[in-house]
Formats: sequence, C-alpha cells, structure tokens
Amino acid sequence: MSNEALAFFTGLFGSLHCVVMCGPLVMALPFSGRSFWFSTAQKILYQFGRILTYSFLGFIAGYIGSGFNILGLQQFLSLITGIILVLIAVYHFSGKKDNMFTRIQTRMVAPIASKMGYWLSKSYGGLFAGALHGLIPCGMVYMAIAGSLNSETPFDGSRFMFFFGLGTTPLLIIASVLPFFLKKFRAPRLLIPALFMIAGFFLITRGLNLNIPLITSPVISDPSAPIC
Repeated sequence: MSNEALAFFTGLFGSLHCVVMCGPLVMALPFSGRSFWFSTAQKILYQFGRILTYSFLGFIAGYIGSGFNILGLQQFLSLITGIILVLIAVYHFSGKKDNMFTRIQTRMVAPIASKMGYWLSKSYGGLFAGALHGLIPCGMVYMAIAGSLNSETPFDGSRFMFFFGLGTTPLLIIASVLPFFLKKFRAPRLLIPALFMIAGFFLITRGLNLNIPLITSPVISDPSAPIC
C-alpha cells in the first residue's frame, strides 16, 4: 500500500470520528444567507482551507523527517513512532482517560475557536475559517502527522497530509450540506485506538524493513544493495 493510499483511507475511516467531533461545527457554518451555490462554494472552500493547513503541517513534519533520512535514521524513526502509536492505542483500549491532556486541548482550542468565530461571521470567510480549523488539536491529526514525519522529503510529508485531509472531506461535506442525516450519528468508541494500532503496525513493519507485499511498500532500505 502506498503512503498516499494509507493517508487517504486513514482520513476516510477517521472521518467517522471527525464528524462527531467537528460535525456540529461544520453543520453550523453560517453561509446560508446567500444563494445555494454561494453557500455551497463557501463550504467547499472551508474544507479546502482545512486541507491547506494539514498540507502545511505535513510539510513541516516532512522537513523534520528528511533530516532523519539524511542521517540514515529514518528506519529508526519509523520504528519509534510506530511503537508510540501502538502504545497510545493500548492506553485507549484500556479505557483510561487523561484529564490533563483534555484540559490542555481545551485551552488550545479556545483561541482558535475565537478566530474562527470572526471569519465565520463573514459571508466570505470559508477559506480562512477552514484554515484555522486545521489547527484544532485532534488525535487523528496527530496520527497523520506521525505518518508524514516518516517522509523522505518535506513535499512527501505535505502530500501525505493532503491525502489524509482529502479522505476526511466527503463525510464532513455531507455533514455540512445534509445535517439532519447526521444529528444522531455515533462513531464506534474503539475506532480511533484501532486506527492508531493499524497505523502503528504499518510504521513498525516499515521500520523493521519487512517488505510485506501490499502492506509496507516501499521498504526504507534494501540490505542486499551494494554499498559504494
């Protein structure tokens, strides 16, 4: 499976969680004062702005990851990040809650929500509000950034986050256009830890250079390759 496919399907399945956490926000987008087409365009621009922010974060993560790649430590980085994701998944499966982490997230969201409120009050503010949405702390985004951190170049990291954002988009657009279908929507409680576990598995097998067909492709390094 390519990195782009992994990113897209992680976002697609993860959007079941996104629509619960961010669904009320996108359902409340106040762009209905104009024509149907103007309102729809603003909602699409909102999603585009969110993906742009994800791509920018991926570029930064990819830039950091490229440094490990230059030092020949990318395989080690992939292994470590994979183990961390698996440990996070195990922690969530245990049913424990980290109240301190929740409080930190709440404090981080407040100033972003305030700025979003300003742009959402503008009939043309979809792109800017969406870009700010991309900065909202979220476990799914953290997981995607961990994936882009293991990219060889900044542009690879940006592309990983772009496809992740693209995968989260369809269900969020449906939530903004047809909110009455999603008011009683509930995501499976174990969805996020399961996705963390799967992503961690991919990164660990990639870090161990197992080269399992259709799962970890491409390998980071080929031990049989001659060294000049």
